[in-house]
Amino acid sequence: MWAAAARRLFMNRPRAGLLLQHARRTASAMKEKGSKKHLYLVLDDLNKGCSVHKLDIDEDDRGGVGGGQQLPLPVTRLHYPTLGDDPHVGVLGSNVVGIGSGSPEQSWPSNRRAGVTVAFDVKTAALTVLRDLPTGERDYYAVHLMVAVGNRMYMIESGSGEYKHGDEPCTGAMHCLKHTAGAGDEDDDQEQWPWCEFSFESPSLMRWRWNDVQDGTPFHASGIMAHALHPGGRAFFVSLHDPWVHAGDDRRGTFSYDTGKEGSGCWTRHGDWELPFAGQAHYDAGLDAWLGLHLHIHNNGEFYMDGYLCTCDVRPPGSCGTPAPDWKLSKEELFHVDPQRHIDAKIVPIGGGGGGFCLVEILTREGVRRDECLGDGDKCVLRLTTFRAEYAADRDLTITARRPAGHYYISRYIDMFQPQAFWM
Repeated sequence: MWAAAARRLFMNRPRAGLLLQHARRTASAMKEKGSKKHLYLVLDDLNKGCSVHKLDIDEDDRGGVGGGQQLPLPVTRLHYPTLGDDPHVGVLGSNVVGIGSGSPEQSWPSNRRAGVTVAFDVKTAALTVLRDLPTGERDYYAVHLMVAVGNRMYMIESGSGEYKHGDEPCTGAMHCLKHTAGAGDEDDDQEQWPWCEFSFESPSLMRWRWNDVQDGTPFHASGIMAHALHPGGRAFFVSLHDPWVHAGDDRRGTFSYDTGKEGSGCWTRHGDWELPFAGQAHYDAGLDAWLGLHLHIHNNGEFYMDGYLCTCDVRPPGSCGTPAPDWKLSKEELFHVDPQRHIDAKIVPIGGGGGGFCLVEILTREGVRRDECLGDGDKCVLRLTTFRAEYAADRDLTITARRPAGHYYISRYIDMFQPQAFWM
Protein backbone atom coordinates (compact mmCIF):
# COMPACT_ATOMS: atom_id res chain seq x y z
CA MET A 1 0.00 0.00 0.00
CA TRP A 2 2.79 2.38 0.92
CA ALA A 3 4.64 1.59 -2.30
CA ALA A 4 1.54 2.23 -4.41
CA ALA A 5 0.92 5.59 -2.72
CA ALA A 6 4.58 6.55 -3.18
CA ARG A 7 4.38 5.59 -6.85
CA ARG A 8 1.25 7.70 -7.38
CA LEU A 9 2.92 10.65 -5.64
CA PHE A 10 6.05 10.22 -7.75
CA MET A 11 4.02 10.02 -10.97
CA ASN A 12 1.95 13.07 -10.05
CA ARG A 13 4.87 15.33 -9.15
CA PRO A 14 6.03 16.11 -12.69
CA ARG A 15 2.43 16.34 -13.86
CA ALA A 16 1.68 18.83 -11.10
CA GLY A 17 4.83 20.72 -12.05
CA LEU A 18 3.75 20.83 -15.68
CA LEU A 19 0.29 22.03 -14.68
CA LEU A 20 1.86 24.73 -12.52
CA GLN A 21 4.14 25.83 -15.34
CA HIS A 22 1.21 25.87 -17.75
CA ALA A 23 -0.84 27.98 -15.33
CA ARG A 24 2.04 30.42 -14.93
CA ARG A 25 2.53 30.69 -18.69
CA THR A 26 -1.21 31.22 -19.21
CA ALA A 27 -1.34 33.93 -16.57
CA SER A 28 1.73 35.60 -18.04
CA ALA A 29 0.25 35.48 -21.55
CA MET A 30 -3.05 36.93 -20.33
CA LYS A 31 -1.22 39.70 -18.51
CA GLU A 32 0.86 40.47 -21.58
CA LYS A 33 -2.24 40.45 -23.78
CA GLY A 34 -4.09 42.70 -21.38
CA SER A 35 -1.22 45.18 -21.28
CA LYS A 36 -0.67 45.29 -25.02
CA LYS A 37 -1.63 48.62 -26.52
CA HIS A 38 -3.57 49.26 -29.70
CA LEU A 39 -4.26 52.07 -32.12
CA TYR A 40 -7.79 53.45 -31.85
CA LEU A 41 -9.32 55.41 -34.71
CA VAL A 42 -12.51 57.45 -34.77
CA LEU A 43 -13.70 57.78 -38.36
CA ASP A 44 -16.73 59.14 -40.18
CA ASP A 45 -17.05 55.85 -42.08
CA LEU A 46 -20.69 55.41 -41.06
CA ASN A 47 -23.53 57.13 -42.89
CA LYS A 48 -24.80 59.83 -40.49
CA GLY A 49 -22.47 58.79 -37.71
CA CYS A 50 -18.97 57.68 -36.79
CA SER A 51 -17.20 54.49 -35.67
CA VAL A 52 -14.45 53.62 -33.19
CA HIS A 53 -11.98 51.05 -34.54
CA LYS A 54 -9.33 49.12 -32.61
CA LEU A 55 -6.27 48.03 -34.58
CA ASP A 56 -3.29 45.86 -33.72
CA ILE A 57 -0.82 47.51 -36.07
CA ASP A 58 1.83 44.81 -35.58
CA GLU A 59 -0.64 42.04 -36.37
CA ASP A 60 -2.28 43.94 -39.23
CA ASP A 61 1.13 44.44 -40.84
CA ARG A 62 1.37 40.68 -41.41
CA GLY A 63 -1.78 40.76 -43.52
CA GLY A 64 -0.02 42.29 -46.51
CA VAL A 65 -0.32 46.04 -46.33
CA GLY A 66 0.59 46.58 -49.96
CA GLY A 67 -3.03 46.17 -51.06
CA GLY A 68 -6.15 47.68 -49.63
CA GLN A 69 -7.95 45.83 -46.86
CA GLN A 70 -11.23 46.31 -45.06
CA LEU A 71 -11.14 47.61 -41.51
CA PRO A 72 -12.20 45.16 -38.80
CA LEU A 73 -15.63 45.64 -37.28
CA PRO A 74 -15.72 48.70 -35.00
CA VAL A 75 -15.83 48.36 -31.23
CA THR A 76 -18.77 50.78 -31.23
CA ARG A 77 -20.81 52.97 -33.54
CA LEU A 78 -22.22 56.38 -32.69
CA HIS A 79 -25.12 56.77 -35.08
CA TYR A 80 -27.61 59.48 -35.89
CA PRO A 81 -29.70 60.69 -34.06
CA THR A 82 -27.41 60.29 -31.03
CA LEU A 83 -24.81 62.80 -32.23
CA GLY A 84 -26.64 64.26 -35.19
CA ASP A 85 -25.20 64.53 -38.68
CA ASP A 86 -22.37 66.94 -37.77
CA PRO A 87 -20.56 65.41 -34.77
CA HIS A 88 -17.35 66.60 -33.12
CA VAL A 89 -15.15 64.08 -31.37
CA GLY A 90 -12.25 64.28 -28.90
CA VAL A 91 -10.35 61.92 -26.60
CA LEU A 92 -10.18 62.24 -22.82
CA GLY A 93 -8.17 59.49 -21.12
CA SER A 94 -9.64 56.20 -22.32
CA ASN A 95 -12.89 57.89 -23.37
CA VAL A 96 -13.98 58.88 -26.85
CA VAL A 97 -16.11 61.98 -26.27
CA GLY A 98 -18.58 63.04 -28.93
CA ILE A 99 -20.78 66.12 -29.01
CA GLY A 100 -23.55 66.78 -31.46
CA SER A 101 -26.85 68.45 -32.14
CA GLY A 102 -28.83 65.29 -31.42
CA SER A 103 -32.24 64.68 -32.93
CA PRO A 104 -34.87 67.41 -33.27
CA GLU A 105 -37.30 65.60 -31.00
CA GLN A 106 -34.95 65.75 -27.99
CA SER A 107 -36.14 68.51 -25.67
CA TRP A 108 -35.12 67.51 -22.14
CA PRO A 109 -34.69 69.59 -20.00
CA SER A 110 -37.46 71.72 -21.48
CA ASN A 111 -35.49 74.98 -21.23
CA ARG A 112 -32.55 73.71 -23.32
CA ARG A 113 -32.08 73.03 -26.99
CA ALA A 114 -31.60 69.46 -28.09
CA GLY A 115 -28.05 68.21 -27.84
CA VAL A 116 -26.02 65.38 -26.37
CA THR A 117 -22.58 64.55 -25.05
CA VAL A 118 -21.52 60.92 -25.41
CA ALA A 119 -18.53 59.28 -23.72
CA PHE A 120 -17.45 55.76 -24.70
CA ASP A 121 -14.75 54.13 -22.55
CA VAL A 122 -12.65 51.86 -24.78
CA LYS A 123 -11.29 50.02 -21.72
CA THR A 124 -14.60 49.10 -20.12
CA ALA A 125 -16.96 49.51 -23.11
CA ALA A 126 -19.11 51.73 -20.86
CA LEU A 127 -21.29 54.24 -22.69
CA THR A 128 -22.43 57.44 -20.96
CA VAL A 129 -24.91 59.84 -22.52
CA LEU A 130 -25.53 63.34 -21.19
CA ARG A 131 -28.49 64.99 -22.85
CA ASP A 132 -26.90 68.39 -22.72
CA LEU A 133 -24.32 70.62 -24.37
CA PRO A 134 -22.55 73.69 -22.98
CA THR A 135 -23.88 77.15 -23.62
CA GLY A 136 -23.00 78.28 -27.11
CA GLU A 137 -22.54 74.84 -28.56
CA ARG A 138 -26.28 74.35 -28.25
CA ASP A 139 -26.49 77.26 -30.69
CA TYR A 140 -24.59 75.18 -33.21
CA TYR A 141 -21.36 77.18 -33.44
CA ALA A 142 -18.31 75.62 -35.09
CA VAL A 143 -15.86 73.71 -32.88
CA HIS A 144 -12.22 74.48 -33.66
CA LEU A 145 -10.36 72.60 -30.93
CA MET A 146 -10.93 69.84 -28.37
CA VAL A 147 -7.91 69.23 -26.14
CA ALA A 148 -7.58 67.06 -23.02
CA VAL A 149 -5.58 68.20 -19.97
CA GLY A 150 -5.66 65.83 -17.01
CA ASN A 151 -9.27 64.84 -16.35
CA ARG A 152 -10.73 67.76 -18.27
CA MET A 153 -11.47 68.36 -21.91
CA TYR A 154 -11.37 71.95 -23.14
CA MET A 155 -13.45 72.80 -26.18
CA ILE A 156 -13.01 76.06 -28.09
CA GLU A 157 -15.72 77.21 -30.45
CA SER A 158 -16.41 80.39 -32.37
CA GLY A 159 -19.44 82.52 -31.92
CA SER A 160 -20.91 82.35 -28.44
CA GLY A 161 -18.25 84.32 -26.55
CA GLU A 162 -16.89 87.80 -26.97
CA TYR A 163 -13.66 88.98 -25.39
CA LYS A 164 -12.76 92.64 -25.71
CA HIS A 165 -9.04 92.82 -26.49
CA GLY A 166 -8.02 96.35 -27.37
CA ASP A 167 -10.56 97.98 -29.62
CA GLU A 168 -11.72 94.84 -31.39
CA PRO A 169 -13.87 92.05 -29.93
CA CYS A 170 -12.71 88.49 -30.52
CA THR A 171 -15.23 85.79 -31.31
CA GLY A 172 -14.74 82.53 -29.49
CA ALA A 173 -15.50 80.79 -26.23
CA MET A 174 -13.98 77.94 -24.26
CA HIS A 175 -15.96 75.30 -22.38
CA CYS A 176 -14.75 72.50 -20.15
CA LEU A 177 -15.98 68.95 -19.64
CA LYS A 178 -14.80 67.45 -16.37
CA HIS A 179 -14.59 63.72 -15.75
CA THR A 180 -14.51 62.44 -12.17
CA ALA A 181 -13.40 58.81 -11.84
CA GLY A 182 -15.98 57.93 -9.20
CA ALA A 183 -19.20 59.41 -7.94
CA GLY A 184 -17.78 59.68 -4.44
CA ASP A 185 -14.62 61.56 -5.38
CA GLU A 186 -14.05 64.91 -3.76
CA ASP A 187 -14.50 67.95 -5.98
CA ASP A 188 -12.26 70.77 -4.76
CA ASP A 189 -13.98 73.39 -6.89
CA GLN A 190 -17.54 72.19 -6.86
CA GLU A 191 -18.98 75.68 -6.54
CA GLN A 192 -17.36 76.60 -9.87
CA TRP A 193 -19.14 73.81 -11.72
CA PRO A 194 -22.82 74.79 -12.03
CA TRP A 195 -24.70 72.50 -14.35
CA CYS A 196 -28.41 71.88 -13.93
CA GLU A 197 -30.37 71.41 -10.76
CA PHE A 198 -32.23 68.12 -10.72
CA SER A 199 -34.51 66.58 -8.14
CA PHE A 200 -32.47 63.39 -8.25
CA GLU A 201 -28.81 62.41 -8.24
CA SER A 202 -27.57 60.83 -11.45
CA PRO A 203 -24.20 58.99 -11.36
CA SER A 204 -23.45 60.15 -14.90
CA LEU A 205 -24.01 63.79 -13.98
CA MET A 206 -21.74 63.40 -10.98
CA ARG A 207 -18.95 61.95 -13.13
CA TRP A 208 -19.35 64.13 -16.23
CA ARG A 209 -20.02 67.85 -16.01
CA TRP A 210 -19.87 70.75 -18.43
CA ASN A 211 -18.96 74.24 -17.36
CA ASP A 212 -18.22 77.47 -19.21
CA VAL A 213 -14.63 78.34 -18.34
CA GLN A 214 -14.87 81.99 -19.36
CA ASP A 215 -16.94 84.28 -21.55
CA GLY A 216 -14.51 84.46 -24.42
CA THR A 217 -11.06 83.76 -25.81
CA PRO A 218 -8.54 86.58 -26.46
CA PHE A 219 -8.33 85.57 -30.12
CA HIS A 220 -10.53 84.55 -33.01
CA ALA A 221 -11.05 80.83 -32.56
CA SER A 222 -11.40 80.24 -36.30
CA GLY A 223 -7.69 81.03 -36.72
CA ILE A 224 -6.37 78.07 -34.66
CA MET A 225 -3.80 76.15 -36.71
CA ALA A 226 -1.67 74.32 -34.15
CA HIS A 227 -1.75 73.24 -30.53
CA ALA A 228 0.46 71.36 -28.08
CA LEU A 229 0.38 70.27 -24.45
CA HIS A 230 3.10 71.54 -22.16
CA PRO A 231 5.12 68.64 -20.65
CA GLY A 232 4.29 69.99 -17.20
CA GLY A 233 0.84 68.51 -17.70
CA ARG A 234 -1.42 71.45 -16.87
CA ALA A 235 -1.12 73.94 -19.74
CA PHE A 236 -1.69 73.92 -23.48
CA PHE A 237 -0.54 76.21 -26.28
CA VAL A 238 -2.47 77.31 -29.38
CA SER A 239 -1.19 79.17 -32.43
CA LEU A 240 -3.32 81.41 -34.62
CA HIS A 241 -2.69 82.20 -38.26
CA ASP A 242 -4.70 84.51 -40.45
CA PRO A 243 -3.05 85.21 -43.83
CA TRP A 244 -5.06 88.40 -44.29
CA VAL A 245 -3.59 90.27 -41.32
CA HIS A 246 -0.06 91.43 -40.54
CA ALA A 247 2.22 90.11 -37.81
CA GLY A 248 1.44 91.74 -34.47
CA ASP A 249 -2.32 91.49 -34.95
CA ASP A 250 -4.15 89.42 -32.31
CA ARG A 251 -5.43 87.16 -35.06
CA ARG A 252 -1.88 85.84 -35.35
CA GLY A 253 0.48 84.58 -32.66
CA THR A 254 0.72 82.03 -29.88
CA PHE A 255 -1.24 81.84 -26.62
CA SER A 256 -1.13 79.45 -23.67
CA TYR A 257 -3.77 78.53 -21.12
CA ASP A 258 -2.65 77.36 -17.68
CA THR A 259 -5.29 75.16 -16.07
CA GLY A 260 -3.57 74.97 -12.68
CA LYS A 261 -4.58 76.95 -9.62
CA GLU A 262 -1.40 79.01 -9.76
CA GLY A 263 -2.23 80.02 -13.30
CA SER A 264 -5.75 81.02 -12.22
CA GLY A 265 -7.09 79.64 -15.47
CA CYS A 266 -6.07 82.61 -17.62
CA TRP A 267 -4.69 83.13 -21.10
CA THR A 268 -1.19 84.44 -21.84
CA ARG A 269 -0.09 85.88 -25.16
CA HIS A 270 3.53 84.95 -25.88
CA GLY A 271 4.10 86.96 -29.03
CA ASP A 272 3.29 87.22 -32.71
CA TRP A 273 5.33 84.11 -33.55
CA GLU A 274 3.58 80.85 -34.38
CA LEU A 275 4.24 77.19 -33.69
CA PRO A 276 5.48 75.61 -36.94
CA PHE A 277 2.97 72.75 -36.86
CA ALA A 278 -0.22 71.71 -38.59
CA GLY A 279 -2.63 70.38 -35.97
CA GLN A 280 -1.40 68.77 -32.76
CA ALA A 281 2.26 68.47 -31.77
CA HIS A 282 3.44 66.04 -29.09
CA TYR A 283 6.21 66.40 -26.54
CA ASP A 284 8.91 63.75 -26.93
CA ALA A 285 11.21 63.23 -23.96
CA GLY A 286 14.01 61.76 -26.07
CA LEU A 287 14.12 64.83 -28.27
CA ASP A 288 13.18 67.20 -25.43
CA ALA A 289 10.99 69.06 -27.90
CA TRP A 290 7.55 69.21 -29.43
CA LEU A 291 7.25 67.07 -32.55
CA GLY A 292 4.60 67.44 -35.23
CA LEU A 293 3.81 67.72 -38.91
CA HIS A 294 5.13 70.90 -40.49
CA LEU A 295 2.83 73.67 -41.71
CA HIS A 296 4.25 75.37 -44.78
CA ILE A 297 3.26 79.04 -45.12
CA HIS A 298 3.82 80.49 -48.57
CA ASN A 299 4.67 84.11 -49.27
CA ASN A 300 1.29 84.60 -50.97
CA GLY A 301 -0.50 83.70 -47.75
CA GLU A 302 -1.36 80.11 -48.63
CA PHE A 303 -0.58 77.44 -46.06
CA TYR A 304 -0.68 73.67 -46.20
CA MET A 305 0.77 70.52 -44.67
CA ASP A 306 3.90 69.64 -46.67
CA GLY A 307 4.67 66.12 -45.38
CA TYR A 308 7.79 66.97 -43.36
CA LEU A 309 8.40 66.44 -39.65
CA CYS A 310 9.29 69.33 -37.41
CA THR A 311 10.60 69.79 -33.86
CA CYS A 312 10.23 72.92 -31.79
CA ASP A 313 11.68 73.98 -28.43
CA VAL A 314 9.19 74.09 -25.58
CA ARG A 315 8.25 77.45 -24.12
CA PRO A 316 7.13 78.00 -20.49
CA PRO A 317 3.46 78.92 -20.03
CA GLY A 318 2.45 82.15 -18.37
CA SER A 319 5.38 84.26 -19.65
CA CYS A 320 4.40 87.20 -21.82
CA GLY A 321 6.61 88.25 -24.70
CA THR A 322 8.72 85.08 -24.84
CA PRO A 323 11.03 84.89 -27.87
CA ALA A 324 10.18 82.66 -30.79
CA PRO A 325 11.45 79.11 -30.18
CA ASP A 326 14.07 77.42 -32.35
CA TRP A 327 12.80 74.65 -34.58
CA LYS A 328 14.17 72.03 -36.98
CA LEU A 329 12.75 70.53 -40.14
CA SER A 330 13.48 66.99 -41.29
CA LYS A 331 15.49 66.77 -44.50
CA GLU A 332 13.36 63.94 -45.88
CA GLU A 333 9.61 63.78 -46.33
CA LEU A 334 7.63 61.62 -43.95
CA PHE A 335 4.94 61.31 -46.61
CA HIS A 336 4.26 62.78 -50.02
CA VAL A 337 1.40 65.26 -50.14
CA ASP A 338 -0.73 65.15 -53.27
CA PRO A 339 -3.01 68.23 -53.02
CA GLN A 340 -5.56 66.53 -55.26
CA ARG A 341 -5.87 63.51 -52.93
CA HIS A 342 -4.75 64.59 -49.47
CA ILE A 343 -7.52 64.83 -46.85
CA ASP A 344 -5.96 64.52 -43.40
CA ALA A 345 -2.80 63.41 -41.61
CA LYS A 346 -1.66 63.26 -37.99
CA ILE A 347 0.96 61.50 -35.90
CA VAL A 348 0.28 59.48 -32.74
CA PRO A 349 2.92 58.69 -30.08
CA ILE A 350 3.21 54.92 -29.63
CA GLY A 351 6.55 54.61 -27.87
CA GLY A 352 5.85 56.02 -24.41
CA GLY A 353 7.85 59.17 -25.10
CA GLY A 354 10.73 57.27 -26.69
CA GLY A 355 10.49 58.52 -30.26
CA GLY A 356 8.03 55.93 -31.62
CA PHE A 357 5.09 57.29 -33.65
CA CYS A 358 2.40 56.20 -36.07
CA LEU A 359 1.47 58.33 -39.04
CA VAL A 360 -2.25 58.22 -39.85
CA GLU A 361 -3.07 59.44 -43.37
CA ILE A 362 -6.39 59.70 -45.17
CA LEU A 363 -6.43 60.36 -48.90
CA THR A 364 -8.66 59.62 -51.83
CA ARG A 365 -8.13 56.52 -53.94
CA GLU A 366 -6.40 56.81 -57.29
CA GLY A 367 -8.63 58.55 -59.80
CA VAL A 368 -11.02 59.99 -57.17
CA ARG A 369 -11.13 63.75 -56.72
CA ARG A 370 -11.53 65.33 -53.30
CA ASP A 371 -14.85 66.90 -54.24
CA GLU A 372 -16.32 63.49 -55.07
CA CYS A 373 -14.92 61.30 -52.28
CA LEU A 374 -17.90 61.47 -49.89
CA GLY A 375 -20.56 58.76 -49.76
CA ASP A 376 -20.67 55.02 -50.26
CA GLY A 377 -18.08 53.12 -52.26
CA ASP A 378 -14.86 53.07 -50.22
CA LYS A 379 -13.49 56.02 -52.19
CA CYS A 380 -10.78 56.82 -49.63
CA VAL A 381 -7.65 55.14 -48.30
CA LEU A 382 -6.46 54.98 -44.69
CA ARG A 383 -2.70 54.50 -44.64
CA LEU A 384 -0.69 53.77 -41.46
CA THR A 385 3.10 54.06 -41.11
CA THR A 386 5.20 53.60 -37.98
CA PHE A 387 8.51 55.40 -37.56
CA ARG A 388 10.97 56.84 -35.08
CA ALA A 389 12.22 60.41 -34.85
CA GLU A 390 15.79 61.02 -33.72
CA TYR A 391 18.54 63.59 -33.81
CA ALA A 392 21.58 62.52 -35.81
CA ALA A 393 25.14 63.23 -34.70
CA ASP A 394 25.01 66.58 -36.48
CA ARG A 395 21.68 67.36 -34.67
CA ASP A 396 19.68 67.00 -37.88
CA LEU A 397 16.18 65.60 -37.40
CA THR A 398 16.05 62.15 -38.98
CA ILE A 399 13.31 59.59 -39.63
CA THR A 400 14.27 55.98 -38.90
CA ALA A 401 12.66 52.53 -38.60
CA ARG A 402 9.93 53.49 -41.04
CA ARG A 403 7.60 50.69 -42.08
CA PRO A 404 4.02 50.35 -43.40
CA ALA A 405 1.52 49.24 -40.75
CA GLY A 406 -1.82 49.20 -42.56
CA HIS A 407 -3.58 50.08 -45.81
CA TYR A 408 -7.38 50.15 -45.77
CA TYR A 409 -10.20 51.24 -48.05
CA ILE A 410 -12.77 53.35 -46.23
CA SER A 411 -15.82 55.50 -46.90
CA ARG A 412 -16.32 59.06 -45.67
CA TYR A 413 -19.57 60.92 -45.20
CA ILE A 414 -18.89 64.18 -43.30
CA ASP A 415 -16.73 66.72 -45.10
CA MET A 416 -15.59 68.71 -42.03
CA PHE A 417 -15.23 65.76 -39.65
CA GLN A 418 -11.89 65.63 -37.82
CA PRO A 419 -10.75 61.97 -37.46
CA GLN A 420 -9.14 61.08 -34.12
CA ALA A 421 -6.35 58.63 -33.37
CA PHE A 422 -4.87 57.58 -30.03
CA TRP A 423 -2.73 54.82 -28.56
CA MET A 424 -3.90 52.79 -25.58
